[in-house]
Amino acid sequence: MHAKMRFPILVAIVVLIGSVLWALQTRSSVALPDYTTKTGQICGSCHVNPAGGGPLTAKGQAFAAIATHITDPAGAWAQVSGVAAAPPPPPAAAEALQVTIEGTLDDNTATYTIALKNSSSSDVADIFIAGTVPSGSSLIGATATPAGGNFLGLQGEAAAWLFARVAAGGSAGPYSYKVNRGSATNLAARAFVHWLSPSDGTVLSADVTPLSAAEKLINAKFNNYSADLAIWRIQAGTAPRMMELTDHFNLMWFAARAGNWTFADFEIYRSDETLKAIEVTRPARAAGLRAWWQPALTELRDALRAQDLAGFTQAYDRAINGCNSCHVASTGGGISLKGVKVIRPTTPLFSNLDYAGN
Repeated sequence: MHAKMRFPILVAIVVLIGSVLWALQTRSSVALPDYTTKTGQICGSCHVNPAGGGPLTAKGQAFAAIATHITDPAGAWAQVSGVAAAPPPPPAAAEALQVTIEGTLDDNTATYTIALKNSSSSDVADIFIAGTVPSGSSLIGATATPAGGNFLGLQGEAAAWLFARVAAGGSAGPYSYKVNRGSATNLAARAFVHWLSPSDGTVLSADVTPLSAAEKLINAKFNNYSADLAIWRIQAGTAPRMMELTDHFNLMWFAARAGNWTFADFEIYRSDETLKAIEVTRPARAAGLRAWWQPALTELRDALRAQDLAGFTQAYDRAINGCNSCHVASTGGGISLKGVKVIRPTTPLFSNLDYAGN
């Protein structure tokens, strides 16, 4: 390893292990990397430790003594140094790296696999990757490390690697590790990634709970729509759900006319749930439904929160006009829905409901 590369990587280990423990254990603390951004100075300008944290240098103590150092770090640094603060380095693209983690359960062991993707237009370098070891379990070791990666073993409560670079538009992985279940009752884990170049960045994955190979096969088979499976063919399609939606819009209308905003809100919620069900059973319709419903949902809820009947009426009319526009354009499967026109209701569906509420 070249000497020029060794120092930033060693610094990365110090900084990033501390960062991963903070991020993965979700402990609250006061972190001050914002000072480096706003003053243009490295951590070692104020701290004895060049990686930051711990005792302050004389200049750091002088900086901390200035009353406005929190609200105006650049100005405080200018007072301490006697010169204007250097402009901050250009920030890296937000979340230049994306990180995913998957888990597989096998008897009393779990294997987690981390993958990186660089969606930015710049190379990302000096990368620290970590995956949590669930409380009560124990790390067995790494099961996969990509070429050029360096497995660090257990760092705090995480299995960790260093990786030199992920090219722009590229990917890296798998970084896999295995744990023994031990006394763990919850095997959920997450991945943490920190990089130093082109500038400092961090990303954290969602939690993942490892599944057995059989569970993964079942999920892959039944959690994805397939018209070839009987269990999917018997699910309600678009037409029955649209009749449900008609009920919700009828109830919503008369509840709003009666000033019963609580009831109207409930029917907006039920409409949203019905449309989400259509996205599952008829995924090909999801994009079109979202394009119509998301703006309509926002308008209806805004009017409801303001208890604005006139605004609600306008939002309602725009929503049903959107329905009709879709119906006119729909010719899926050789069936035209042009004949289905939605209007404002004139008669409540249910005579046993007091729309004014309790």
